Amino acid sequence: MCSVSFYSFLIPRFLPLFTLNRCSILHHFAAVDKKSKSIVLALRGTLSLSGAIVDVQGMSRNFCLGLAHQGMAEMAEAVWGASGEEINNLFKEDALKDHGLIITGHSLGAGTSCLLNIKCHVEKLVGNRPVKCYAFAPPPTFYPCSDDATGDGKPDPPALVNLAIKNTVAYIHDNDAVPFLSIASVRKLAALLDAVDNKTEHMWFYNRWKIFHEYKDIPQDIYDAVAEAAKNEASEVDGECRMIIPAHVVVWMKKNVISGDFEGYGCDASAVAKNTVFIGQDMFSDHLPEQYEDALDALLEEYSSSTN
Repeated sequence: MCSVSFYSFLIPRFLPLFTLNRCSILHHFAAVDKKSKSIVLALRGTLSLSGAIVDVQGMSRNFCLGLAHQGMAEMAEAVWGASGEEINNLFKEDALKDHGLIITGHSLGAGTSCLLNIKCHVEKLVGNRPVKCYAFAPPPTFYPCSDDATGDGKPDPPALVNLAIKNTVAYIHDNDAVPFLSIASVRKLAALLDAVDNKTEHMWFYNRWKIFHEYKDIPQDIYDAVAEAAKNEASEVDGECRMIIPAHVVVWMKKNVISGDFEGYGCDASAVAKNTVFIGQDMFSDHLPEQYEDALDALLEEYSSSTN
């Protein structure tokens, strides 16, 4: 029997809000998970032109004692403005007074979930009850750039931001490009692609096709050009910020090409942010929700087998 109960008041949230000069509020719903004693707030990913507009608004703005992805910070505020009062009313019910809040989403919904999780912690939007976040395919959305909060001489996020990050787990599926997309990474990628283009502009198209599909080795001079371009760190432009996925751990689910099994690797979010965008045939297909679902099912099955 399913342990999740849905609340009818959230049905209107499936209808987008259209107002002048304003994107739709991200579709979302809430459910009660009796097993974890939590209200689960789930946010949908990009599925419309308005959602895509939010995705590309990657400039930074002040947000909760740090800098955040402008479009997703605004969406986090809009989602809570639309449903925050109703969620807090749920917590007043006798059966839910001891419940916590879980925020989750995919893609745009994941990035927004991460920022709404931080906002809940910093602004105490649900009081002192526990708040957790599970983000699937989130882009880098936050940079905790405040002054030293711990007294160790290093810039650290304040305690409440630190707690929000500690209560967040993010997931990346294989070669998904979205978790690496930011203004900084796209500018870096453009520089690398320019280096490749300079070496291949006179190359016969069929040879390019064979290289792309791995029927032919990449020439050494292209490797050298890319390595040289990677050394040149471009100066930051207005609105650019070296954001990270604000999570305690990023679980990178990689598929073993030989066995076909999935393996999960726990990664530091700062280390993940230093990677550039991976260019490949599956860089966008690996972003699809069903790919994440299949990978998680496989890891859970492997975990269950190993513990029995």
